[in-house]
Amino acid sequence: MSQSHILIVDDEPDIRNLISEILADEGYQVSIAEGGEDAKIQLNSISPDLVLLDIWMPDIDGISLLKEWNHDQNMPFSVVMMSGHGTIETAIEATKMGAKDFVEKPISLAKLLQTIETTLAQNQKQQDNQNTDAKWQIFEPIGGSMAANELRANIKKLSKTKTNTLFVGDSGTGKLTLALLLHNQRQLENQSAVIIDSLSLTDANIEQTLEQKTQKIINDFKSGSLILTNIDCLTEVQQAKLLIHLKKWQKPHQSNPIQVLSTSQQDIKALLAGGDFNRELYDFITEFTVQVCTLAERAEDVPELLNFYVNFLPDQEQTPYRKMSFAAQNHLRNYDWPGNLRELKNLVRQLQLHEGEAEIQLQEVIDILEQTSLDRTNTSQNTRYDLELREAREEFERDYFLYHLKSVEGKVGDLAKISGMERTNLYRKLRSLDINPKNMDKS
Repeated sequence: MSQSHILIVDDEPDIRNLISEILADEGYQVSIAEGGEDAKIQLNSISPDLVLLDIWMPDIDGISLLKEWNHDQNMPFSVVMMSGHGTIETAIEATKMGAKDFVEKPISLAKLLQTIETTLAQNQKQQDNQNTDAKWQIFEPIGGSMAANELRANIKKLSKTKTNTLFVGDSGTGKLTLALLLHNQRQLENQSAVIIDSLSLTDANIEQTLEQKTQKIINDFKSGSLILTNIDCLTEVQQAKLLIHLKKWQKPHQSNPIQVLSTSQQDIKALLAGGDFNRELYDFITEFTVQVCTLAERAEDVPELLNFYVNFLPDQEQTPYRKMSFAAQNHLRNYDWPGNLRELKNLVRQLQLHEGEAEIQLQEVIDILEQTSLDRTNTSQNTRYDLELREAREEFERDYFLYHLKSVEGKVGDLAKISGMERTNLYRKLRSLDINPKNMDKS
């Protein structure tokens, strides 16, 4: 855990200096405070990952400092108490008040280093788990429709179990978000979610990929969710290998560390009937099935969804804030949304990136929807069915990025937001397609 920042708070210079030198030699960034008041001053200008805090100091004792720092149970750093002989009971009590651990004086350097390493490792695991929310933008289904209420009720019910769950619905309906929401609401200690897109798997790599991802959950977090998207796209060989893997990690009548959450666009029952899906695997992954409806089937939620993304995107992606007029909202409520929630989010983003009045007007919406419809028609008409799949995909990707680059006047940052790609990966993709954003017509 080199380069983690540690603050040492102790009124004894010899102890401060000795620990500081050793931690610096171990590669840590170290700050020192001569007592409680000095520590409070230091924390105005530094952000340590861990504080080594002496219990008895002449100005402010460590317990009082700990209470002050953790008054809202939200300390931005971890605390390890340092206790002299006779204060062990106090140190143990401190762990109930928010301290991660304690070390006894005279300090064993081996014990101290092990405690620091363990505490920082635990911090990293917790941070990785908490970052899942931000990374995947997890939130409950938005809206007051019967469909949205049913989705929330299903997630709440399933969160009290460890049931393998399949989410079935059209592209863009939010199946992965629901799977992550379910994982998050189960609130199991030391758990993590690992996502595997079945489209990225091959007959040759599936066993190694599944084992590596599962071992990461077990070794780093003890338990968690294996989330398999597009599970309906697995080949017969891949289905058989997945079944073997699940049997290894999920035993009947036992508390299993791994739960499987999967998504599918197709009705797997129909695949079963056609002999295209393994029956035993189906039984494994569908202990409960959640049907995710299209956005058109919950049209009454559209105004609330629009208002949500109008505020969400400026906050998360720094798009310009533009309010949606009532006329524009009413028009979009009657739109059929073939791309579902994903299309709605992309449309709001596109409208906010479009220069115009502070309030998004009806005509802007009509113009963009007409252009989108025309683009879909042209794309369908211009598809080269005589090409190999790889060449056809490259042709589509090139047209896709050229179209959006033109709409944002060559601004790669805006293109990254529209395409949902990291900017580094986007530059790499544009280079592979021989597209230079600087050559775009800015007129």
